[in-house]
Amino acid sequence: MDFQLTGDQRELIAATEKLCTQLLPLAKEAHEGEKRGDFAPLQKLRKAMAENGLLGLNMPTEYGGMGLPLLDTLLLIQTIQKVDSTMGGLTHRTSTGAIGAILELGTDEQKAQYVTGVARGDIGVSIGITEPNAGSAATAMTTRARIEGDEVVITGQKIFISAAKAHHYTMLYCRFGTTGRASDIGAVIVPHDAPGLTIGNGSENMAGERQYELFFDDCRIPKANILAEGNAFGKLISVYNSERLGSISRMLGSAQASFEFALQYVQEREQFGRQLADFQGLQWILAEMKVKLEAAQLLTYRAAANTAIGLPSPLETSVAKVYVAQAAKEICDDAIQLLGGYGYMTEYPVEARYREVRGGSIYGGTLQIHKNMIAGHLLKRKNSQWAKGKE
Repeated sequence: MDFQLTGDQRELIAATEKLCTQLLPLAKEAHEGEKRGDFAPLQKLRKAMAENGLLGLNMPTEYGGMGLPLLDTLLLIQTIQKVDSTMGGLTHRTSTGAIGAILELGTDEQKAQYVTGVARGDIGVSIGITEPNAGSAATAMTTRARIEGDEVVITGQKIFISAAKAHHYTMLYCRFGTTGRASDIGAVIVPHDAPGLTIGNGSENMAGERQYELFFDDCRIPKANILAEGNAFGKLISVYNSERLGSISRMLGSAQASFEFALQYVQEREQFGRQLADFQGLQWILAEMKVKLEAAQLLTYRAAANTAIGLPSPLETSVAKVYVAQAAKEICDDAIQLLGGYGYMTEYPVEARYREVRGGSIYGGTLQIHKNMIAGHLLKRKNSQWAKGKE
């Protein structure tokens, strides 16, 4: 087993970092525009990234993607996130985001329209799973779709939808049946201009990204927009493991950025007439940060490398998720500590990196849910969290 990156992978990482550094001014404009509710700069950045081959990394070339293996895709998501979080989010959502479910489960017509549109930077697709009363208990969702002739009529609500106002569609998990069981759940592709859909004003999370509410009041979409009509929750979650790995790679990129900044800082900053790097206590912190970063990367790369034989392993994905989320928080927190008072200031980048990784312990399944799944695999049993009679 070879744990080293290939020469081609190293060249790809270096070229990607150089490209993203050149695009930083556009990324800053896009971020500031989003905060004002102006998404034109973001669309400009999206197109520039597409032209430079930074979107749809693992999407097939026949649909305008780069056709990279998942491992290479995650390496580049980490690299891009290290340079800038706005660009990291765009690459993640167009490579390992909701578009992956359309690629895996969609019709030829859906793939041609949505996968190609995303890879070319023409459109963005959000994912809609969480509801006010269905967070970790995702199968408790009540958003319902019913078929009426050539249309699907949707009622319900979703929350915490990332980039909804910057995107053009949402890949929506919803119920086609009325049994209340997971077998009712399927998915549809909802245009954001569909009648009966209202996108709320949203709230800003601690990473500075807005997340939105979606309200469906007899929202009507074409029947052709059905991605999976019921009995599809297992398939959707299997594909969702790729999205989890993309999110994990963003955490790695932020942790790497914090580590590299702190490493440089302690070699420049002096106290007591010596570099901070001369103090053994701080050297140990750096060493621990490096060990955590390397271990976190290897667990993520293992899960990605094994996708050559299919979709990501749920166990390997959960193991990577739990470790990376914890390690990334600790690495970013240590970077703040190494910078002292400056680390706590917004003028320095490390406090923002901590805020970026903190959500990783919640989104994509909380750490506690993933630990339950790991334990269930080890014990070969289904660890249901439902109260008796509620399954």
